[in-house]
Amino acid sequence: MVYGKLNESDLLALQTEAQAQSQRLKFVIAQAAKLPAFAEASRVPANEVHGCEAQVWLVCSWQHNELELQLDSASRVVKGLLSLIYQALHGATPAQVSDFDLDALLATLGLQDMVSISRRNGLRAVVAAIQAQAMTS
Repeated sequence: MVYGKLNESDLLALQTEAQAQSQRLKFVIAQAAKLPAFAEASRVPANEVHGCEAQVWLVCSWQHNELELQLDSASRVVKGLLSLIYQALHGATPAQVSDFDLDALLATLGLQDMVSISRRNGLRAVVAAIQAQAMTS
């Protein structure tokens, strides 16, 4: 499934929420609040994802064949976009992680045209790092 572990009803709920916002940017920023707190001790260079405009930190592990994901960013907009990735992949199986398509998710939510190319490339770097973890599990 290209949307990670998100099912059709999850996608519909996110679509409805995204479209209900008067501005899509407000929707993205509101998503940032859904991202669990990231431990200050994990904000180390080894956990930083390079290729992003804003600082992004990533910690992945596997518990019972499900992805345990921690993400954070210094930017509220990037943090909101990371929250969408988190919702799609936290608790996902390696196959769901491998099949995940960031561009398809952004298009489904109607966000593809508001995410700049450089920001999208940074998000792709995050997804690539997560998918690399899935291949080693």
